[in-house]
Amino acid sequence: MKTFYTQFVASLSLVFLISGCAALQSNNSTKPLVIEAAIDLVNIQEDKVQITIRPSSLAGDEIVFYIPQIVPGTYEYSNFGRFVEDFKAFDKKGNPVAVSAIDQNSWKISAAKKLGKITYWVNDTFDGPGGEEIYPMGGTHFDSDKTHLLNLHSMIGYFKNIKESPYRLSVRSPKHLKAFTSLPAISTSDSLDVFNAKRYFHIIDNPILYSEPNAVSFDLDNIKVGLAIYSPSGTHQAAAYQEAIQEMMVAQKKFLGASNNTTSYDILLHLMDMETLRYYGGMMGALEHHTSTTVVFADAMQAAELTQNLVDVVSHEFFHTLTPLNVHSEEIHNFEYNTPLMSKHLWMYEGTTEYFADLFQINQGLIDAPDFYGRMNEKISYGQRYDDTMSFTTMSAGIVEEPYAANYGNVYQKGALINMCLDILIREKSGGEKGILWVMKNLAQRYGKDKPFQDADLIDEIVAMTYPEVGNFFKTHVEGTTPINYNDYLSKVGLTEGETQMKLPAVIFKDAQTPVFTAQYSEDNVRLFVISGLNSSLEAMGVQPGDVMLGLDGQMFPEINQENSTAINAIFNSSFMWDATKEFTLTVARDGETLNLSGKVGAPSMTVSGIVEDAEASEAAVTLRKAWLFN
Repeated sequence: MKTFYTQFVASLSLVFLISGCAALQSNNSTKPLVIEAAIDLVNIQEDKVQITIRPSSLAGDEIVFYIPQIVPGTYEYSNFGRFVEDFKAFDKKGNPVAVSAIDQNSWKISAAKKLGKITYWVNDTFDGPGGEEIYPMGGTHFDSDKTHLLNLHSMIGYFKNIKESPYRLSVRSPKHLKAFTSLPAISTSDSLDVFNAKRYFHIIDNPILYSEPNAVSFDLDNIKVGLAIYSPSGTHQAAAYQEAIQEMMVAQKKFLGASNNTTSYDILLHLMDMETLRYYGGMMGALEHHTSTTVVFADAMQAAELTQNLVDVVSHEFFHTLTPLNVHSEEIHNFEYNTPLMSKHLWMYEGTTEYFADLFQINQGLIDAPDFYGRMNEKISYGQRYDDTMSFTTMSAGIVEEPYAANYGNVYQKGALINMCLDILIREKSGGEKGILWVMKNLAQRYGKDKPFQDADLIDEIVAMTYPEVGNFFKTHVEGTTPINYNDYLSKVGLTEGETQMKLPAVIFKDAQTPVFTAQYSEDNVRLFVISGLNSSLEAMGVQPGDVMLGLDGQMFPEINQENSTAINAIFNSSFMWDATKEFTLTVARDGETLNLSGKVGAPSMTVSGIVEDAEASEAAVTLRKAWLFN
């Protein structure tokens, strides 16, 4: 999860899962039913793309066609059908067939057995009506000259009870753009690509990025990895990030061991210009699929900042190959896109995944212990934003409704901390030999991608393979409503509270959540940004409390009011893209003088009460800590 200025945005994971076996509607022919879908990226009209769907044969007097209301992993109703316009149906002779809209996501079509095709237009979400409500990493972007980001759940639909039929997808595209996707290709050319999908989930489990070639592909440890980048400015080239991705994924494969059998993985990185970033309120992150992930960040990021964000976010998404790909419940295995029933186990799907995304980095030497402790302390701090007495399993099962939806972000905070405490507890009871990774590996062996578990039985299964104390923890803190005293668990591994340096999200912050300035009114009722706190970088530049901020890096603030909020935020947003080497100026007013204070971003930090190693910890606690972090 990343924090960007006033946004607190989860690195979400999009999990498309195997649909349940439903009876196919057919005409008793031995010829299998095939759904042909076509996307025209050449003749785009007002940022709308035409879709054509042709079923080979249907039976019955009427049938319903759906666009998903919700896709697993976003944990909210998106209602992708609202981006559909001019929905029409035709018989095999080209004559119109009666259609009636049931709701914004479904249409009833008459004379199904005569149906030849349906057509409709789809708005993109990057600037379509209401598109800012859709996570950009799960959205669509149609730009005929530059790029097309196709998250197919908002473009391709399915017929009732026919999600198990194969799809053949044809995409006509501009000749200078190339497709990057995990979807198997039947044929490719400079203007027409044809893909094969085993069933509907396979269609929407494989997003496609069309852009001018900017990609690398490499093999490592029995996995083929691809990285494709669309950079509006052309600044970011895929080859520059290959080394960091290789190091990360080698470490992840080593951490997971035999429990990971992924043979290929593609990273589709779509960088946004600042206008699009502002449209989404600063939201960035990634959505996970079985063999790929779609990542959206800002093109203005400097290389070092983008690299670290890729490592943190993509590592989270890749760990979803363990759960829910190999460990998931029937609610996910048989997910219904328009009538969903949610699983109780977000503590695992997102919490375990987020925890592993940090744990593997210290386990494999990518970060040091203080960095790891700081990340856990930050999660404790961020977790305080949410209702700490809410049952995690109850919240998970009801996550698409309030009051649970407002607490979704806590799955990346308390969800990860639940796993940290479980990890420490299981390590303690097993003498350091077992942990939560051992539990997940055993579950993956017991189940796997084609065998779901019973949602109500999972916790009992974990307790049966571990210890009664684990059951007490689940009953009290996961199913129950009692907040966790994290110090009780950290003390088991020789950690305690103490003064430490906290890394800050940007140079304009004085702690993990608060900017260095506050808005105050002068004696003549003029609103000002006044420095109310410092961090290590600003202190080194000579900034003082009470200084009035006039500008940042050469851009002066307009009058501070609601009308100018977009322009003001644009000035601040740029600081989130700076890396440690960036030199910048802060223009301030002090004692009637205007000063331009200069310095480097460096590694802004502040002294806080956080997690530190206890100098008086017992030898047993230190030994357990080493087993926890490095075994």
